[in-house]
Amino acid sequence: MFGSRISPLDRKEQPFCKKESVNRFFRRCHIPLRLAPTRTFRASAPLILSLCLIACGSGGSSPAPPDPKVPPSQPPAVSKIRIAPTSALLPVGASQQFVATALDGEGQEIIGIDFTWKIDNPKVGRLSSDSAVEGLEEGTATLTASFGEVISNPAILQVIPPPPTTPPIASIELTRSSQTLFVGNQVRFVATAKDADGSTISGVTFLWTSSAPEVVSIDQQGLATARAAGSATLTATAENGVSQSAVVTVSADNIAPTARITATATSGTVPFTVTFNAAGSSDPDGSILSNNWSFGDGSPAVKGAVVDHTYESAGEFTATLVVADNRGANGTASTDITANSPAPPPPGAGWQRRGVNGDLFGIHFVSASEGWSVGIDQVIAHTTDGGATWPLQKNLVFKGSPSPSAALIDFYDVFFTDAHTGWAVGWPEAIFKTADGGDTWVEQHVNRAPWTDRTGDGIWDRRDWCEVWNDATQTCSKKYGSYLRKVQFFDGQHGWTVGRFGSIFKTSNGGSTWQEIPKNSTVRPLPAPCLYPPEHPNAGQPRPEVTSFNPHLFTVDVITPNDVWIGGGSEGDEPCATGWLRMLGHTTDGGQHWQFFYEAEHGGQLEGHGRIFDMKFSRNAAGGGGAAGLAVGGNGTSQANVLQTIDGGQTWHQVKAASYPSYTNGFYGIALISPAQIWLTGWGGLILHSDDGGGIWSRQQAKTTSQLRRVFFLDEKTGWIAGQGQAFFTTSGGQ
Repeated sequence: MFGSRISPLDRKEQPFCKKESVNRFFRRCHIPLRLAPTRTFRASAPLILSLCLIACGSGGSSPAPPDPKVPPSQPPAVSKIRIAPTSALLPVGASQQFVATALDGEGQEIIGIDFTWKIDNPKVGRLSSDSAVEGLEEGTATLTASFGEVISNPAILQVIPPPPTTPPIASIELTRSSQTLFVGNQVRFVATAKDADGSTISGVTFLWTSSAPEVVSIDQQGLATARAAGSATLTATAENGVSQSAVVTVSADNIAPTARITATATSGTVPFTVTFNAAGSSDPDGSILSNNWSFGDGSPAVKGAVVDHTYESAGEFTATLVVADNRGANGTASTDITANSPAPPPPGAGWQRRGVNGDLFGIHFVSASEGWSVGIDQVIAHTTDGGATWPLQKNLVFKGSPSPSAALIDFYDVFFTDAHTGWAVGWPEAIFKTADGGDTWVEQHVNRAPWTDRTGDGIWDRRDWCEVWNDATQTCSKKYGSYLRKVQFFDGQHGWTVGRFGSIFKTSNGGSTWQEIPKNSTVRPLPAPCLYPPEHPNAGQPRPEVTSFNPHLFTVDVITPNDVWIGGGSEGDEPCATGWLRMLGHTTDGGQHWQFFYEAEHGGQLEGHGRIFDMKFSRNAAGGGGAAGLAVGGNGTSQANVLQTIDGGQTWHQVKAASYPSYTNGFYGIALISPAQIWLTGWGGLILHSDDGGGIWSRQQAKTTSQLRRVFFLDEKTGWIAGQGQAFFTTSGGQ
């Protein structure tokens, strides 16, 4: 066998006896021989050739299978066909190339296969000879390739509408055609492409250029930067060559902005609201950073391009706008505003109502136009237009800690000796004074001693200062401590104030110090002994001697610094059958000694029902106390009571025509401007007037059913009433 020779024909029929076959032989026989052109290989060539003949030429073993990457003269069988991509989204008019790959049973690629392509919906796509598909109309089609009986995986073709045709650019708009800048300023230009119809074309890219980049440079986002004094033309050019330009002038110095005001109104009747607008302001070389407004009426300044302001008081005012630019320069503009007072009501118009932000109790006027009213939750309202408007005065100055927000000062009365000097009193045993017409109110006395940390939580809350809490209304109907209910001064130095639990204070130095009148029997006589009432187990028996009696005081009338009347009463009729509910007190020596009048004493000279809430004496020509006086009260919403004296307070009798049962609602306030002219106010909107000293009474209407408190008259025509969230005024005597 080794001596055999292989003919050329044998070599032709044995294609595997090549270098590749030899290599395959050694691999099959696991002979680790590397073929290389070396001397060893040459010396061994005959031996290697003989081995090759044994393996390949003598038929001693089967030939090796053909290489799968080189197709034989008879190609292997196609087992699988694969198409890529497996899906495509194709606009109408566009094409997509697909590729098919044939694989044999071992997953090896077979080249040179001529596939048959098929599309199931030729209306949707057209198949070309190079296996590309062109989208014809919107829809879905499936594409496959086959060879013989072998069919590929399907490829899904989704044909969508063609993209809209972008119209040609006809023009370009810029955000500004010119601009003045200060060196270092920046401004952004925005270009917008338009078609022939003026519609905006989106997605356009512009080329930005500057004719003088050393003066003004601009980046491709349209941001221009001023670099030196001068001017430059900035141009935005679209892809089709259409362009638009803007001129930028650069100044070396900052130019101040120009302020401009527009107002919805420059005059009106108070209260009226004006909308101010600064939109017309401009800055030639930068931008406006802030708009600051003042309105000329003492209200706080505000900021904003558009602001609203309400003028509450009548007068001539100047509204001013100050604009500031980004380089610190300012521009100012102003406009005059005329705020007119409401026209006075015609004679016979009765009482006019005005809303006030507060539950009011006390009221006092120093002229026909200027006055004050005070109320719950630290309300001090001030008017300079006769009561048409009532802005609040809120600047309270405390000696120590201010009141907690949940327990603000409750003011019950106010009194002024002139347009600058006045006092306001209330709870908790609070006295405040102003010397500047109410711009500031300074504490002279506040007593929070009855407050204790009743819950032990270390926090002031309603449980610490509220004695009776109303869960339904979430309000405190009774608080711990003394309420000062009325204040009155004889002059700028001498004044008195009274309140709950028999509290009486006086001052002789304008309130710098307040002296409390002692609450003991040597100074304040006690009521006479009385009998237990019929319903009591000891009915008819004398009650033991009373050792203390401190009725709540609601009113004071200061005739002179030493001649003073007070009035009030207890909270119930016990312990006497006829009761100690009402009381009046009079001193002529500054409170060292008192003459007291009680309901149960001396034949019941204080007739009627309920407590005394207000009293007033007329004045004689010399300014002293006159003979005529009135004291009013009742049981709130029931049993009105009016007591009158014509002998300077020595005796009192009930005015039947103004008392229960003629009127049920009780009275709270009196205005007595002469022995003849009298006004009474009370619960349920009750107003009574007499012009003959109390002989005949007529009812006046304020068109309210709420409680009316103190009433104040300057003369027979001009008066005011404090109420619940409202104040009333008349210039016709209430008629």
